[in-house]
Amino acid sequence: LSSRYRLYCGERLLSSASSSFEVSLSHRFITHVTIGSRPHLHFLPIESLRDFDPFTESDNHAVLDGYEPRLVERGARLVSIFPLRPSLVLQMPRGNLEGISPRGLVLPYVMSKIQNGEIHEAFDIMRRQRVDLNLIVDLNPSNFLSCVADQLICQIEKIDSINLFISSLIDVDSTFKYPVPSWIRQ
Repeated sequence: LSSRYRLYCGERLLSSASSSFEVSLSHRFITHVTIGSRPHLHFLPIESLRDFDPFTESDNHAVLDGYEPRLVERGARLVSIFPLRPSLVLQMPRGNLEGISPRGLVLPYVMSKIQNGEIHEAFDIMRRQRVDLNLIVDLNPSNFLSCVADQLICQIEKIDSINLFISSLIDVDSTFKYPVPSWIRQ
């Protein structure tokens, strides 16, 4: 980050107006807060940095590999990203700290939990963050039928939660609404 609030990766310009940034190797991205009249929290996957061009698609830097920018309060600064949770801390202009869980963190986290068989934790976060529960099935339908369905029944003990899951199933692929990052499909 230069003294003129330009964010560089080596010699490559990532943002012409950023107040703060954080590199999260555990989440595999660089997060930065832009400054201006409409500040956003941006997520740049580390794998896509070599192809990233900040001047394409004007202010709305193309949503990269499933990470969508989040609007933040003007003057907010990124303080920290929790490496093991889908949360980060922002310092607001008045000095207070605010913890948030943006979709750019929640979706890859939940998808990796589903892939690792930690269905209960993924389900709980999806329910609290209002992520379509259909994603549990749509992430890998054949794997869901072979083993995830059994894990779901074993790990989720409340019948109300299982009823919620069943009632949320629809015959639409939710991975179009929530793009799956390429590193999760590996």
